[in-house]
Amino acid sequence: MIITMKKKLSFLLLCLSFLSLPAFAEDPQLEIIIQNRILATVNGKNISVFDVMKKMDVFLTRNYPEEAKSATQRHQFYSQSWRQVLDQLIDNELILADAEKLQVKIPDAKIRETIHERFGPNVMASLDELGLTLDEAWQMLYTEMAVQQMSWHRVYKKAQDHIGPADVKVAYHDYLEKNPPKEEWKYQVLSIRAKTEKLGSIYAQKAYALIRNEPLPFETLAKKLTEETDPDSEVSINVSNDYNVEGKDLSSSHKTILCNLEPGAYSEPIAQVSRHDNSTVHRIFYLKDHKASPPPTFDSMVEKLFDDLVQNEVSKEFPPYLAKLRKQFNFDEKNLQSIPADFQPFSLH
Repeated sequence: MIITMKKKLSFLLLCLSFLSLPAFAEDPQLEIIIQNRILATVNGKNISVFDVMKKMDVFLTRNYPEEAKSATQRHQFYSQSWRQVLDQLIDNELILADAEKLQVKIPDAKIRETIHERFGPNVMASLDELGLTLDEAWQMLYTEMAVQQMSWHRVYKKAQDHIGPADVKVAYHDYLEKNPPKEEWKYQVLSIRAKTEKLGSIYAQKAYALIRNEPLPFETLAKKLTEETDPDSEVSINVSNDYNVEGKDLSSSHKTILCNLEPGAYSEPIAQVSRHDNSTVHRIFYLKDHKASPPPTFDSMVEKLFDDLVQNEVSKEFPPYLAKLRKQFNFDEKNLQSIPADFQPFSLH
């Protein structure tokens, strides 16, 4: 089933919703009733409900063989996806007409090989199960290959030609900006509050002198300072719990301080204004650990970045290409045989 990138994504989402349907007991007497009719005419070729159903059957049997055996599951899939598959068949017929105009040739040997790959060693039994003749399977695969070849020639090659090395480098830098390397910071903060800023500074310098000469856990440092404080000095010394913060969540003020520390190092006392009461707080930071995952290298990403850029270009190139084919082969909405908005070609009885 050949589909454009945009339609491919929406069809994938549709398939995922189909797979998420709840399990239930199957009524063996249920069967799908098909209201067959011509749905569209493309370049003189009619597309019927049966044509759409056969395409869906091949897809289901190849990808979800167990669900294909359930009339209820098949009906659900048919009802949700028939219109989208019809659009895909219309696009394919337009591209096929373009291929025939250019006299694109698909070797019979390649089609024969693909039939055996697609339908297994017992081809005729597999086709009978799908209700397909060998001629129908042959034409289906011929169309698929011709459309792939034309899509490459008319769209994908042009999309690739639009992408140069400089575009990939820009995409890499954009990726790094949107996906910075993951960082983890583990640290503690000793906070000193005093009646006056000068008094707070004195105790902060005293604390820094102690740890500069002998590194101490903040809890031990706080205990020593508390033992030395005058009961009337109104000095408050607090030790935070360990902060375990990802880089993206680290405040800019803390990051500025921590970036200048090595793991196991203390910062000099820093006077900061408390957001709680606008008082001055003297703080010492202790960086316990800092881990940073290196960003992916350019070489490891170049293929994916190039593919993503090409797919983006393809999504731009396909609509005008299909619009050009519609005009060239005189296809418009009138060719859809006036399908009613509420038309449902499948019912379950």
